[in-house]
Amino acid sequence: MPSWGNILKRIEAGEMEKAPPHVAALKLYAGKLTVLEPGRIRYDWPVDPSFLNPVAVFGGYLATLADQTCSFALMTMLKDDQNFTTSDLQMHFFRPVTEGVLSCEGHVLNVSKTQAYVEAVFTNAEGKLALKARAVERIIAG
Repeated sequence: MPSWGNILKRIEAGEMEKAPPHVAALKLYAGKLTVLEPGRIRYDWPVDPSFLNPVAVFGGYLATLADQTCSFALMTMLKDDQNFTTSDLQMHFFRPVTEGVLSCEGHVLNVSKTQAYVEAVFTNAEGKLALKARAVERIIAG
């Protein structure tokens, strides 16, 4: 089973060599983990113009970032013998993401033996709400 703490430390350090191919292809580690504490993370992602369609970042890509943000937050709470998968992800878009740095904050709101409820809030460079996501994560014991 993975060591969640080690994975988060590698992400925080920007070490991509062990990233899964889809993570590298989608440039999901292009940002920086700026807060890493139990149940809470902040990931600052510089808006990549290659993901615009044509004037705002593609919503599907933002959903991928939201899933990642929720996953990072949950990783701070898991034991190394636990794994997880997203069983539900709901997105709410408030304004387009076009440029600057997107601040992605993930918060674990509840964890039980078999699932976790996590929220992600994304704000733009002006501090305005861009989107919110809610994820239910299925926890799989090792």
